[in-house]
Amino acid sequence: MSNNIFDYAVVGAGLIGSAAAKYISESNPNTVLIGPSEPDNKKHHPGIFASHYDEGRITRISDNMFEWAYLAKKSIASYKTIEKKSGIGFYTEVGSLSVGTESYCNDLIETSNKVNFEYLTQENFDINTTYQYINLPKKSKYIFEPRNSGYISARKLVQAQKNIFKSNKGKHINDFVVNISKSKNIFNLKTNNDSTVFSKQLLICAGAFTNFTNILKNKLPIEIKGRTTLLGEIKKTHISELKKYPSLIHKPEAGEDAYFLPAITYPNGKTYIKIGWSHFNNIDSYKEAIAWFKGEIESNEKNGLETELNSIYDKNIFNSVHIDTCAVTWTKNKYPIIDEIEKNLFVSVGGNGHAAKSSDHIGYISAKYLINGSWDQNLNRSLFTLESNI
Repeated sequence: MSNNIFDYAVVGAGLIGSAAAKYISESNPNTVLIGPSEPDNKKHHPGIFASHYDEGRITRISDNMFEWAYLAKKSIASYKTIEKKSGIGFYTEVGSLSVGTESYCNDLIETSNKVNFEYLTQENFDINTTYQYINLPKKSKYIFEPRNSGYISARKLVQAQKNIFKSNKGKHINDFVVNISKSKNIFNLKTNNDSTVFSKQLLICAGAFTNFTNILKNKLPIEIKGRTTLLGEIKKTHISELKKYPSLIHKPEAGEDAYFLPAITYPNGKTYIKIGWSHFNNIDSYKEAIAWFKGEIESNEKNGLETELNSIYDKNIFNSVHIDTCAVTWTKNKYPIIDEIEKNLFVSVGGNGHAAKSSDHIGYISAKYLINGSWDQNLNRSLFTLESNI
C-alpha cells in the first residue's frame, strides 16, 4: 500500500494549483494534482467549473498594492521559461494602459519606486496618435507600460503548468475531490468518480468552490463574487490593427472601475474585445455557483457594460456583443490565504481578481511553504495568514 501513497497532493488544477504542483514536483515527483479539465459544453456540464476558461487576462506589473506588483513581476519574469519548457505560448506582450485620476496614476508611480517597471505618461506618450480607436474621457490621466505587460491566455497557462508538472513525473487525475478524511496521518481523498487517493500532505487550491464542496471541516473566511463580462465581436476589417492594442484598466473618479482586453481570437474562431467591471453578484452556494457559470442566473449588466465599452472604443468596430461569466474569490486582506490550517493540511486560496497574472509566483511560495515552511522575505507573511483574514 505504501507505493500508492503520495507525498503531496494538490486539490484544484487551476492557475494556482497547477503552478504549485509544478514547483512541488521539481523536488519530489511523488506528487498528485487532482482537478477536472475544462468541459466541452458549459451548459451541459454537471460539476465543478473554474474561471481560467478564458483567452484573455490582463498582465502588468503596476499596481497600487506593493505585494501584488511584486507577485506580478516575479511571475511575468517566469513566462518565457514556462513557455519554453511546456511548448505552449500563452503570453502576448502588447502593453498595458492604466487610465484614471491623477491620484490613481500617482499611486502606480509610487509603487514603481518599490517594484521597478518601465512606464510612460501622457507627457511623453500620446495615446490618441498611437491608438486611434481608443477614446479616453476628458481630463483622464494615464500611464502606459510598453513591456512586461499585455495579456495571457489563462487556459493555456494552466495547460503549460500541467505539461511541466507531468514532465516532472507528477500524476494528474482528471477528477475532483468530494470528501477528505484522515487515518493514521494519511489523507484519504475521495473523488467524484469514487476513487480514493492517499497522501501524506495536502494543499487545497480549489478557488471559488473551496467552501461549496464541503471538503474542509471549517469553511475559509472567503467571499465568492460572480462577475459578468461582455465580449464585443470585432469586424474583420479591424482585427489586425486592434490585436496590436494594449490591455486597458479604467478607474474613473465616479462610476465603475472597468478593464478591457484587446482584440483576441477565441477558440470559436471569432475575435473579441472583452470588458469587465467592478460590479459583482454574491454567490453563496454550490448550486448558485454552478448556475452562475452556466449563465442560468440572469445578469442585468449587459447594457451598462456595452455603454462602458462604447465609451472607450468606437462602437462601429463591433458586429455584436454577448455576455459571459466568471467568479472571483475575495479575502479580507485582499491577498491569498496561504497557510497550514491543520497539521499537514495547507490552503492557497483567494485570487482577489489579481491572481491570473501572478499565479506562478503564488504557486511557488505556496509550494515552498508546504514543503519546508520557508517564505519569500519580500512579502509580509502576516498578510497571507488565515488568522489575519478572520
